Amino acid sequence: MGKGQSRQGSFLKRLLVITVGLALVVGLGAPYWLGQQVEKKYAEYLQQLQSLGYIQVENLTYERGWFDAQASYELVLEPEFSQAYEQLIATGTGVEFEEEPLRVFVSDSITHGPFMGALASLDGRIDGSGWLFEQLIQLEESEAVSRYTARVGFDQVVTGEWAPMAMTLTAGPMLSDIGLEMRYEIDYLGGEFRYDPAGGEYRSTSRLGQARLEEPSAVHTFEGATSNLVASFPQGVLREVTFTSDDGPMLTKSRDPAQAGDSRIDGQNIEVQLDFDEQGRFERFATRFAMQGFEAEEPELFLALQGIEADFTATRQGEASWYGQLGLNLDGMTMREQHSPGFEAQSVNFRLGLEPESESHLRVAQLVAASDLRIQGMNDPIAFHVESSYGQLSREAYDTLWQLVYEAIDVFSLDDPDAVLPVFERMEQAGEALMAGRSSLTFKPVTFSMGDAGLDLELEADLALQEMSSFDESSLLAPENRLDLSVEASAMLLHRVARETLRQQYNGMISGNELDAMAKEVVAGSLEPMLELGVVRREEGERYSLAVQLRDGQLLVNGEPGEWLLGQF
Repeated sequence: MGKGQSRQGSFLKRLLVITVGLALVVGLGAPYWLGQQVEKKYAEYLQQLQSLGYIQVENLTYERGWFDAQASYELVLEPEFSQAYEQLIATGTGVEFEEEPLRVFVSDSITHGPFMGALASLDGRIDGSGWLFEQLIQLEESEAVSRYTARVGFDQVVTGEWAPMAMTLTAGPMLSDIGLEMRYEIDYLGGEFRYDPAGGEYRSTSRLGQARLEEPSAVHTFEGATSNLVASFPQGVLREVTFTSDDGPMLTKSRDPAQAGDSRIDGQNIEVQLDFDEQGRFERFATRFAMQGFEAEEPELFLALQGIEADFTATRQGEASWYGQLGLNLDGMTMREQHSPGFEAQSVNFRLGLEPESESHLRVAQLVAASDLRIQGMNDPIAFHVESSYGQLSREAYDTLWQLVYEAIDVFSLDDPDAVLPVFERMEQAGEALMAGRSSLTFKPVTFSMGDAGLDLELEADLALQEMSSFDESSLLAPENRLDLSVEASAMLLHRVARETLRQQYNGMISGNELDAMAKEVVAGSLEPMLELGVVRREEGERYSLAVQLRDGQLLVNGEPGEWLLGQF
């Protein structure tokens, strides 16, 4: 038994030594092996970054040790993109720069796992140089533009945090030379970011505390903001970039009340989305802006709004052509201007869009509307709603026009500005071709009311514009032209409009009873001849109507032949 126990004890000792040895080998070797994997993934990350096509990676260094590594690289704008940006700045300011506009320096201190529960951890900093920092905007502090810490999980997902910092930006020499002096103090509260290389997605959140912008005419203070950025690039191709921002109250105090006024914004929201096609080409832009509780007061103007909402979308179709829509909604608006009547409106809406109508044509659509519009001095509120469209425009000519725009950008040169003139001449010809030929004009529906008195109008027309440019009876009565117009208005509305016109004309020098009597005379004097000629008809309920139709070269006014009406003009 003694010899057996001795042999067993010796075996256990050897097993323990081997186990400890293997643990030491694995423990010491794992960071080295993981360091190799981290270096490989680091290179893949930079390659994916450069594949986006807008930036280039330069001066990459990577010094790997057993347990840690030091890495650095620089990001610069892609040469063609950089040149286009420099030309844009030079065109707007007349200043040319020999050096590059932007160079971003990134350095990372990397610690290899696995003992920290992750593949690696990073401490990094970002610095910037180039004339964007030296000439346009300057940092007063000598610290890094940004600092961050991050962890790379065993699933290769990177999660990190942006470090809080205080920052002061001032206008550079180029802005100062043109009179744009400013000083921007920011309390950056930090944020978080996440990068998933497998899914091709980057997310970042940033938070601002109080900020202060000083300029010669005013001082602007900001209570804070939270912004989010998402970039999606599956298979290494950029497909979507989304930016959102929720901003707190903002206050503007004028330094010279005689020149400018004060303003206040309770809050605002911004959303911007950029979409790219499968080749990474820019194909869609969408943005939305909303403001709550706006108020501005100047020496001769006061403007207040409960809310503002604006949106804009643009989509590329084909190789070059862009279509889009612009919308603006104002709620609870009040405006008072010295020496002019003020007004209030419950809501004001405007929308303008350019969209394909068919494979061969496009159209322009518009909406203008307001409700409960009250003008100072008027007893009755006004409301109107107008929808119109202008269609049957040539898509082929529109596509050609966009191709020429791109060509003009390509051939433009500061050294030879006349090189673009031939392209401009072709653009003019393409514009004429776009507007030529037949077009349809529609106003439907159109309503206007003043108090409980209203008007309804509908208009649809299909006209040959080239012929209509030299307006005469034969061109209007061409067989292919078509027109439908119907108008119905109450006598009460006509009297109220005439009364308000006279009130403004006499500026309070006559009484209300006199205004009523004069308004009735004006309306009767205007309507009587048209009633006698049959141009206008009196309907039941004290309403007047007009109907005009043009079909197959025949003009009808209220159902009767109306060619004689053209001779009156």
